[in-house]
Amino acid sequence: MKVIDRSIRGDYRELNEDVTGIFENGTGQILMLVADGMGGHRYGDVASRYVHDEIKAAWTETNLFNVEDGVEFLRRLVMDVNRRMYDYQQDHPEYQGMGTTLVLCAIIDEAIIILNVGDSRAYAMNERGIEQVTSDHSFVNLLVDAGEITAEEAKHHPKRNIITKALGTDRLIQADVFRLRNRQYDYLLLASDGLTDNLDNSELHAIIIREGTAMPDKAAQLMERAQKSGSTDNISLVLADLKASGSD
Repeated sequence: MKVIDRSIRGDYRELNEDVTGIFENGTGQILMLVADGMGGHRYGDVASRYVHDEIKAAWTETNLFNVEDGVEFLRRLVMDVNRRMYDYQQDHPEYQGMGTTLVLCAIIDEAIIILNVGDSRAYAMNERGIEQVTSDHSFVNLLVDAGEITAEEAKHHPKRNIITKALGTDRLIQADVFRLRNRQYDYLLLASDGLTDNLDNSELHAIIIREGTAMPDKAAQLMERAQKSGSTDNISLVLADLKASGSD
């Protein structure tokens, strides 16, 4: 497997509040993540870095996971990190209001384990198609699920950037958890909304699946396409080629 990550400030933001990470535990199992500090909130960059560092420390200090233990470990880890960040804000009022999205993926044996809070997304794909694994915790997604607006209308809705769940905003937060079979997919993509708000699934799929393109070039093309499509946010991704050997 090859995994790379990229994160840029973008053309319209003064600060990059996104953080990406790729870590191995003692058994060599890989965890990757994207955290997007909440734009417009105080210390969004602090929140995303806090979550990154806490998850990295916990993952790199562990080993010998099986799938069931891994799912439970990650589910509890996200809850614990959230609670610690929430409590920290209560003890340090200057940081109150900070929060971050999170999408993470761990590969354990033949299983892909994905957790998310907020509107950063995970996609899985092969040559035949692309699947958005996660569901956005956002105001417009609630409207879509209720049948009040279409997915296309959600892209241009004035409240499309309002998220309904984020780490650090409540003391008890539970992530959505997904399990996939590794052998069914060729690539995984984790991304902040700076990438996915302006690219549809078919564009993501076409760029990533394209033969003869090296992983860094795929990532660069995704970033460039998002910027040219009008992204006004930080743009971040982690891209994994599940069938490749070695690393970039």
